[in-house]
Order: sequence, then C-alpha cells, then structure tokens
Amino acid sequence: MLEPDIPPNEVSRLAALHGLKILDTPPEERFDRLTRLARQLVGVPIAVVSLVDTNRQWFKSCQGLDATETPRSISFCGHAILEDQMLVISDALLDARFVDNPLVCGAPHIRFYAGQPLKAADGSRLGTLCVIDSRPHLLTQAERDGLRDLALLVENELNSLEINESVCALQESAARLNLALAASNSSMWDANLTTGRIALDVHWSEMLGEEPHETELSFEQLAQLAPPEEAPYIKKQLAATFKGEKKDYRVEHQVRHRLGHWIWIESRGSVIARDAAGRALRMIGTNTDITERNHAVRAQHENEARLAAILDNVLDGIVTINEQGVVESFNKSAEKIFGYAAAEVIGRNIKMLMPEPYHSEHDGYLHNFTSTGRKKIIGIGRQVVGRRRDGSTFPMDLAVSEMHLGDKRMFSGIVRDITERVRIERMKSEFISTVSHELRTPLTSIRGSLGLIVGGVAGTLPAQANSLIDIAHKNCERLILLVNDILDMEKIEAGKMEFQSAPIELLPLLKQALEGNRSYGEQFGVSFELSGESPELKVHVDANRLQQVLANLLSNAAKFSPQGDTVLIVVTADRERVRVAISDHGCGIPAPFQSQIFQKFAQADASDTRKKGGTGLGLSITRAIVEQMGGRIGFTSEPNVLTTFWIEFPICLETTPRIAGEKRADIRPRVLICEDDQDVASLLSMMLEQAGLDTDIASSAMQAKQLLTLHGYAAMTLDLGLPDQSGISLIRELRSNKQTANLPIIVVSANADKGSKELNAEAFSVVDWIVKPIDKDRLTNALQRAMAKLPSSRPRVLHIEDDADIFQVVNTIVGTWADMDNASSVSDARRMLKDRRYDLAILDIGLPDGSGMELLPELNSENPPVPVMIFSANDIKPDVGMKVAASLVKSRTDNAHLLSTIKRIVGIH
Repeated sequence: MLEPDIPPNEVSRLAALHGLKILDTPPEERFDRLTRLARQLVGVPIAVVSLVDTNRQWFKSCQGLDATETPRSISFCGHAILEDQMLVISDALLDARFVDNPLVCGAPHIRFYAGQPLKAADGSRLGTLCVIDSRPHLLTQAERDGLRDLALLVENELNSLEINESVCALQESAARLNLALAASNSSMWDANLTTGRIALDVHWSEMLGEEPHETELSFEQLAQLAPPEEAPYIKKQLAATFKGEKKDYRVEHQVRHRLGHWIWIESRGSVIARDAAGRALRMIGTNTDITERNHAVRAQHENEARLAAILDNVLDGIVTINEQGVVESFNKSAEKIFGYAAAEVIGRNIKMLMPEPYHSEHDGYLHNFTSTGRKKIIGIGRQVVGRRRDGSTFPMDLAVSEMHLGDKRMFSGIVRDITERVRIERMKSEFISTVSHELRTPLTSIRGSLGLIVGGVAGTLPAQANSLIDIAHKNCERLILLVNDILDMEKIEAGKMEFQSAPIELLPLLKQALEGNRSYGEQFGVSFELSGESPELKVHVDANRLQQVLANLLSNAAKFSPQGDTVLIVVTADRERVRVAISDHGCGIPAPFQSQIFQKFAQADASDTRKKGGTGLGLSITRAIVEQMGGRIGFTSEPNVLTTFWIEFPICLETTPRIAGEKRADIRPRVLICEDDQDVASLLSMMLEQAGLDTDIASSAMQAKQLLTLHGYAAMTLDLGLPDQSGISLIRELRSNKQTANLPIIVVSANADKGSKELNAEAFSVVDWIVKPIDKDRLTNALQRAMAKLPSSRPRVLHIEDDADIFQVVNTIVGTWADMDNASSVSDARRMLKDRRYDLAILDIGLPDGSGMELLPELNSENPPVPVMIFSANDIKPDVGMKVAASLVKSRTDNAHLLSTIKRIVGIH
C-alpha cells in the first residue's frame, strides 16, 4: 500500500480548512442533497464529501456509509488532493497503490473510486466530492462532467459564495447534468408526496417517443404506463421506501412507448424530506432507459443457453480447468465417458480422471507449461489413458488448449473415448496380418512352382498344358500384385509403412530396376533404354521402396506401350534436384481423367485400360512412397503421342568417402585399413582396390573400433604403432570380442617381426605379418587366403519354414548348388543347429511354436555367426532388418531374386 504524500502547501491548506470551522459539525441537508445527486448520477452505493485533516479524512456528508472518518494514511482522498484533476480508480485491484489497502481488502471493499478535489477560496485543495462502489466501474465523460459540477456546488457551500454566484453555478451545473442525463438515456423526477404529484424533466417525454416537454403525473397515472401485472409490484416497492423499510427505491419495469411497443426502464429514488413524525414528504430520483441493455443481457443468456445445449449434446467430453488444475466445468458427454456426475468432479483436481503415471505427473505438466511455456500436452493432441469412476481405464484422444477469460487463465480439454476405435484397429491389424500370411504363403508356393515349370524344370510339356500353365502363371502374378497393393495401401493409411533411407547412388538402382523389369517388358514386346547417366549422383532414399516405385512406373509404361516400342528412362539434374522421367508412346491418359490419376482405385474407363488390368492402387501407393522419401511425382500426357511420368529427389551433396557397409550394385569384399600414416594408408587403399577390394581407413584404434562396431569387414590390416593404443593390445581386445573374434587380421607394420614374437605364445589368428615397406603380392595373397572359400564345398542352408510346399519350391530353386535342410518349428531348428554348421539360415517369422525371430541370438552366437535371410509373408521392422543379411517378402520375391540373394549371402557368384 502506498501512503499519500503531503502537499507542498500543507500548512496553508490546513489553515484554510480549519478557518471554515466546519470540521466535526452535524450533517446538513445542503451537502446531503449534493451527495445524493452524485450517487444517483453515477449509479453507485456510496457518495461522500470528504475533508482531509492532519491525520484523518472527515466526512461532512456521507451517503451509503456509516463511518464518519478514516485515517489519512489509508485514504484515497489523500491522493486525490495532490492534483487539480479528478482521481479515478476504475479497479483498485489493478492499481499498485491500493491493491492491499485495508479499505480494499476489507469493508467497504472499495473497487471503484472517483474523487473531484474541493478547493478553498485561495485555491487550496481541502478534500473531495467522491463516489465509491464495491465493483469495478468505468466513468463516462458525461458522469465526469456532472460530478465535477456537483463538486463546484459543494465548494460554493463550503465557501459561502454569494447567492447569485450559486444560482449561476447551479444553472450551469443543471445544464451539464442535463447533458449527462441525456447521454445516459436518463431523466430526473421529483415527487411531492404530500400532493401525490411527480414532476419529470423533458428527457422523460423523449424517452417515450414524444416531443420534449416537462411532465407532471400522479402516482396512479405513472403506474398505468406499466403493464397491469407489474403495477402492484411497483406500488409495493414505493410504499416500502416511503415507510423507511427500504433505504432506496429501485425497480426495473416496462412502460409503453408512444408507438405502442414496450421499453424497459430502471427507476431509482430516495426520500429526501420527512416530517417530524417520519412521514415521507419529498422524493427525487432518475428513470433510465435500459431496453438495449436488457436486450443485450437476454441475448447473452440465450447464447449461454445455446452454448450449454451444444456442450451437453456433443459426443466429445469437454472439461475446463484453472491454472491449479481444478475442474470448473464438466459437460454431459464427459459424465458419460468418465462415469462421474458433474457435481462430483467440479471443484476437484483433474488428476482424479487420470491413472498413473499421468496422475502423478499432471501437476508437473501444468507447472512446466506455466513457468517455461514448454508444451507436452497443452496445444498438442495426443492419445492418453483415462480413468473412470469405477477405476477402470480406457484409451482416449485428448486435445488441450489454453484460453483467457478476462484476466483469468484457463485450459479446456476435449476428450474422446476411442476404446472402440482401438479395438477395431487391433482387429484390423490382426486381420491384415492374417491375410498377409494366409494369402502370401500359398501364393508364394503357387508362384514358385509355376515359375519353375514355365522355366522348364519339369521338362517339355504338351502345347495345351503349357498354355494352361502360362495362363495360371500370369493370373497368379495379377493376384499377387493385388494382394501386395492392398496390404501396402493399408500400411500407408495406417502410417505404418517403414523406410530405411540412406545416401545411395542413383544409377545402380536404375540399372537394377531396368534389369528386374526387362522380362516383364518382353511380355508386351517392349524394351527399356536408359539415357542421361550420372554415375556419381546420390539421393537419400530407401533403396527397396525406390525399386518398388520404379517397378510400378516401368510396368505401367510397358503395359500401355505399343508392341515393339521402347520405353525411355531419362535422368536430368540441376544443382539441387535430380529427375527420373519414364516415357512411353502409348494411349496416354485422357484429359478428364488426369486429375484423378493418383487417387485410390483410379482407372480410366477406356476399354484398352481395363483390358490391361491392374488394381488402381499402384500410382496412389507410388505417390505416397515418393512423398514419404521427400520427393515429388508428376506426369504429362498427350494421348497416343507421348506420356511421361517423372519422380524428383533432392541430390545428396555429401562429399565424404563412402562409409563402411554401404551397398553397391557390384558388391565387393571390404577391408578396414588401420594406419595413422595417411600416405601409407592411401597406398594400401590403392593396392587393395586394384585387387578388387573396397576399403575404409581408420587413423586410430578408437576409429577402427567404431567402424568395426558399425559395419562388417572381410579382413583388416593393422599397423602396430598407433597414436592412441598399442596394436598388440588392440589385437587382444578384438579377439576377446565375439563380433571380431574371427576377423582375419594382417599386420602391416615396421615392427611386424617384434609383434609376431610378442604374440607367439598366444593363440591369436593373425593371417600374416608383413613388414614395411609393403610387398603388394604378399599383401593381396594374405587377404585372398583370409577370405577364400573351399571350392569343392557345397553351401549348406537351413530353411526354417513350416509350409512344406514353400520349402519344396525353394529347394528346387537352389538345390542344384546347395544342400538344403528343413526345420518346421523353432524347436526343430534349435536341435539341428546343435548338430551341424550352416552357411545360411532362411528364416520364416510365423512358426507353430513361436516366432522365428527367437532364433536370431543363437544364429548370431555361432562362431562365426550364421548369415540370416528372412523370407516371410510380413515385412520386417528396420531394427530387425539391420540384424540380418537380407529380408525378402513372400509374394514380392520371384525365383530369380530369391536365388540371387541366397547366392550373394553365401558368397557364390
């Protein structure tokens, strides 16, 4: 609280005040009349003529307050007399000077104050005429002017001005008061209770739509202007005021306008004169037109009712809380969702609707947001778990937003019970998984078998049988395409299609796509031609998904090209993006259909289009995949002339050497060179590359261990003199690590002989010890020995697959160069792995007694680990894909792809 300052002229000011000899005198009607007018003018409960003495403010006239004085130190008037201008405090709770003032915190609970200084003849400010309310209030200009004029009248009374000056001032004040009344749609009335006549000013006639004139009516006549049902209540309130049962008269009622409609007025009044017996003699007051205000209030109530009806009938629960997390509203849907009645929740903390860990963390969420602004829930829709009245939990979508109502900060939450949606999604996921396995597995058997027969494995067939096999094979491919497209579309819509993007050279991917689709094109008598090769160009994509995109675009181009045509693949690039355009000279895309081309199940109605077949999902899936990888897709088409579909990707601008483990189209063994001398390292790298090997360079033991952790190497060369660790200790460390225990190591060092002797007594497999300067032939021979395979041995493959038909097909495909064993369950596979060593494990995920993924730790624990290829009806997750040599999806993989993958893994070219 800020105490008022002492005015510079305090001594002369107090002298002028005391010279009036008015302090501690009884109340006088001449002052009370003015405070009543002030109270009526502004429409507040308290009006005071306050005089500021040495240590107090004393009230000469006080309406609406029983006190006669208060300490000067807590007075508002003590502040008001410091300036000539009126002091207006619209809301004391928002003013630092008064927010903790006892008169604000306690009775009379001042929120609004307006005080016009009262001056002595010498100009000293003696006190104020002030009006006070316990509610915030905005003072209009007309009210300011009227209050100022009334203050002048108080000054005149204080200073005993000449009567003519008082009359003039009163006339001027009346004029200003008239303006104030007009501005506030009010009129004044003066009732002579002895005669029963009421005088009303000109504003009353204007209010009723008549020409301005002063009006005089009896109480009966005035009552007749109101509706008959309201007249008794008006009379009752007047009578109570006359008798003194009510201090003031205040009634809202209707009166008829000259045009016939009803207007609402607020009539206020006070008895200002009584006889010795206490009978009321005179009463003055105001009538104010409140029609517009009532309409606004009614409209607000209707809006509130309408909003309440909406809130109570929406399907979502809507809950509002304050900054402390206390519930302030709880709609009908929230009652149904949580099982609580609104009365059981309102006023309690929202945590009651949350299970752990949300229950304990909720206060932290609010505190974190209000103190730092960081959002975890607020402003972010998310799926959480709710708690019902019976203690059960359920999944729900929750969206929380912040809102401000005046100076109040609140939060609203929209809650949707998604129990049914989650159940349906779970059923859908289980159904898709079942469809994936139950359709892809038999289709793989059918496709593989038909492919082998078409390829001649069963010998020459009769022409009619060969024709039927060809029909079955083609329709099997169509069915597989439909199944794959439907499953892919479901993954895209569910947001579950996973990508393993990395910087990859574009040209090898294009060549691989052309080679993989060449046989498909030959079915239509169409060839593919690649133009605009850019061998160093890289894009950041998922190689398998990009192959899927290219296969779709190439197959479409082949299907719709005339026989004998060439589909042209053109690569163009600028500094930022590369475009692959695939063009054909087929029938093209009709103009009316072009806007729908990427929609699901979109197919033109032309008979030629229907004849070619297809699901109508391919291009929709293609666009989704391209956009998920950060690319763009589009097309141009001039029917029967040229149709071009193009895809664009940002160019990957990395300039660092290719990292270990990066796949190339011409996969070569990779060797890690651990050498801190850059010239020697470069020389070794050139030697090994000439010998057909790829290399990575580590200049320290730490870098070498990091690369060995991230990637697999065929062998490693090692200098013993490294800057951060002895080469001998590094060898020991690598041999103690299961991942590198059998890594072939060739020591290339100036101290090779010394190192060989140091390790002589230990059983470490170092392939060779080569002394610098390097003997190139010895180095390459050592590496060839390290990575050599016995030419006479046949790889042995364990196929872990419960479907006997699938095993028979795969065995037929690879049996000419590898020995195949079949394990139909997890337990069978474990038994067989104990009995013998395998060069490759082909693994199905869904087995009768568990998941094939359970075998990965055992396969990886073999010394060396058994390479694993997953061949399953379902796509695998990226983290699993990183643990296996390859992953193929049944029905997506033809015989040739399966065969080449297996050969690559076991090292047969």
